[in-house]
Amino acid sequence: MITKTDCCTIKSEDIEDAVVLEGSPGGGLIGNIIGWLLVEDLKMKEIGYIESKYFPPLAVLYKGVALHPFRIYEAEGLVLFLSDFIVPPNVVYDMTSSIVDWMDRNNSKELITFNSMVVREKSQATAAAGNSEDSTKRLEDMGLPILPFGNINGLSGTLLTQCASKDIPASCLFAEILNPYPDPRAAAGVVDTLNTMLDISIDPDPLLQEAQEIESRLKKLAETVQNEPESPIYM
Repeated sequence: MITKTDCCTIKSEDIEDAVVLEGSPGGGLIGNIIGWLLVEDLKMKEIGYIESKYFPPLAVLYKGVALHPFRIYEAEGLVLFLSDFIVPPNVVYDMTSSIVDWMDRNNSKELITFNSMVVREKSQATAAAGNSEDSTKRLEDMGLPILPFGNINGLSGTLLTQCASKDIPASCLFAEILNPYPDPRAAAGVVDTLNTMLDISIDPDPLLQEAQEIESRLKKLAETVQNEPESPIYM
């Protein structure tokens, strides 16, 4: 089935009654990291893609095969919209409208999107926001802290408001990050929350192992820098 607007085209199989997940790059690459973990863990099948003349000219290599940079996957009642680039702002509104139209046509149960927030010190694995009082109450009942104020950037915020216009429940799960660099450990915390939210069992261990490898490399780099002789200072 094709869903088309002036800026983009969704070419995808129709999957009814699914929970829709959205993962795209942002601070800490949280959505993208979680998306790829889901693809691997659930052995998700690619069912379509989004294309646009406004997208950057690139393809994504996966096991030697060139893929569209914004793909759609499906497995076990979940549909994943996964982007490997930051969608240009001038495309976001029309593209999210197309995604929500696709969801409305397929009677999707809800949308869950992933994002991040930069903090000085981490205090919890995941925070959340919803697109209605009912959505927010569900998150509160899970024990998640709700963000009371602020802006939601990227695709997440527009998807939440567009879903609200179609009376589709939607939530955003935020990982706490200390800087904008890839943070697999923070993504693993969001995966734990997602498991509870949907009663599924995605294994976050690969992300924790990746985080340990990154932290080990950074520690060795720091030790190398500390052991290097100081450069002379010239006046």
